[in-house]
Amino acid sequence: MPAISTYWHPHVFPSGLLTVGMVSRLAIARDAVQTASQHTDDETVHEQLQSIDRALDGLSGEATLDDARQEGDRLEQLEHQLVKLGDRTDGLVTQQLSVARDNLDRFRQERAPDWESGSD
Repeated sequence: MPAISTYWHPHVFPSGLLTVGMVSRLAIARDAVQTASQHTDDETVHEQLQSIDRALDGLSGEATLDDARQEGDRLEQLEHQLVKLGDRTDGLVTQQLSVARDNLDRFRQERAPDWESGSD
């Protein structure tokens, strides 16, 4: 099984803890979603971000990464949700949603390189 997607990245988590080292792209995406959720004033956006956060939490285990097709579809769906929410927000929230989407996209490309979108 391939290694978890990681890269060297200095990162400040919501707790304020700065870490430098190997950080999972999925962890960065989830952290960005949590940060956006904390900074939005829109209750509907907040609830949708909490739902996305729970979905990302469910993707964090190795057992969930066995079926590349299914995993690619799940990640693509989350990416689309982040784009839609980004269209409804601005400032820091939009920036964090972009970070989350970009890292999910890279994670998907690394974890399921042969996956093709079912929306073609």
